Amino acid sequence: MDFTYDDQPTAFVAVVRERVALDALAAFYDRAYRAVLEEVAAAGLAVTGPAFGWYRDMPTDSVDLAAGFWVDADSVSSLGGGVEVVELPGGPAVVGTHVGSYDGLSGAWAELRTWMSDHPAQMRGDFLEVYVTDPSEAADPSQNETRLVLPIVP
Repeated sequence: MDFTYDDQPTAFVAVVRERVALDALAAFYDRAYRAVLEEVAAAGLAVTGPAFGWYRDMPTDSVDLAAGFWVDADSVSSLGGGVEVVELPGGPAVVGTHVGSYDGLSGAWAELRTWMSDHPAQMRGDFLEVYVTDPSEAADPSQNETRLVLPIVP
């Protein structure tokens, strides 16, 4: 996998944020995405980007996780149903793309950590998985495309 430095834009995103046990991630994602899509539509907003998971700290047995979508909002707000529009900070990041099933994501992150050992940079403390391929539309999970975004301190 190839990794590059890239400058990420600051954006507004609609998310559900919770501390989630690692063995409950799939159920959380399903519930969060459904709630975000319902509340965004009810608020008259539009989804402008793919689904993502924003890991707000490093996972142990649980993780502070926000799951949702980029939206066309222009301010922070609460939409109801536990959904909030928040600002996703931009800035420099290391970015790579994993093609394959979600089961391979831990290996992709391990590759990124190895790459980082040869390209020193200080991590900001959070990271994102951007699910470029909608898994409900993918005929073959081995073709799922997930962008790994590791924000770094300038």
